[in-house]
Amino acid sequence: MKFRHALMVLFLSGPLTGAALAAGGAGGEATSVPGSTLQMAMTLYAGGVTLGKVDLNTTIRGDQYHSVSNLSTSGIVNAFWQSEIQATSNGTVAPKNFHPGLYDSFYTGKSDKKQEVSLTYDASGPARLYADPPYSTTGYEVPPAQQKGTFDPLSAITFFVSGVGAEAGNPCSVLLPVFDGRRRYDVEFVKVKDTTVSLDNGLYKGPAVLCQMKYKQISGYKPRVLKDASKFPLINAWITTMPSAVTGRDYVVPLRVWSNTEYGVIAAVATTLKIDGVTPKR
Repeated sequence: MKFRHALMVLFLSGPLTGAALAAGGAGGEATSVPGSTLQMAMTLYAGGVTLGKVDLNTTIRGDQYHSVSNLSTSGIVNAFWQSEIQATSNGTVAPKNFHPGLYDSFYTGKSDKKQEVSLTYDASGPARLYADPPYSTTGYEVPPAQQKGTFDPLSAITFFVSGVGAEAGNPCSVLLPVFDGRRRYDVEFVKVKDTTVSLDNGLYKGPAVLCQMKYKQISGYKPRVLKDASKFPLINAWITTMPSAVTGRDYVVPLRVWSNTEYGVIAAVATTLKIDGVTPKR
């Protein structure tokens, strides 16, 4: 497994694709409708060396959600995989589910390489894809039937942290079917045990749940990648729940996410957390 692949899984298939701490909210909602915001930032490490950061800003108001995200690499990783990804997503909140409406992402890499991807959803079928520059999926197509009922990457993360799909008492009981415009994969969360954690940075100390995340590649990949899927390491996460300003709605917050890879332990650690504008105290 390539080092870049390991990084992408921590960034994109865990609750990590996030947002610069900018104003959230899908404009135009009535202000009388109860709403809530989650803002958090995580830093990515390998062997104690900082490799990048990812932030999340989500607003849920009534039956609407809106998220803004920014991911950026830094330090030694920029020598071979310099990346910045900005993304937004919005859609509607249903009982135990989300329905994406629009997803936009903008990627900038080394040598000013750029890629824009947009997914537009409606009730008639699979999401409509726009890519600039266009990319070819010939030979690695994702069948339309596999695209139905999926989340874009940022809506998947928003659905997870919202707690909407989790079972009572088990924030890890979630399966995220994801289609990013090119690849189709599942991320399944499984509870391992209840635990108590204390982050070294002092952000959180208290009860949590140890979860495992299983990344399953389904289609849109080269045959060699699918063949090597069994070699993909498990991803572990400390998860906690925190109440929001909306009665009955608890956020599912990732505190630390890590994976033991052939390159050592790669980890993402929460460094900033605000719920409804306030840093929770434990």
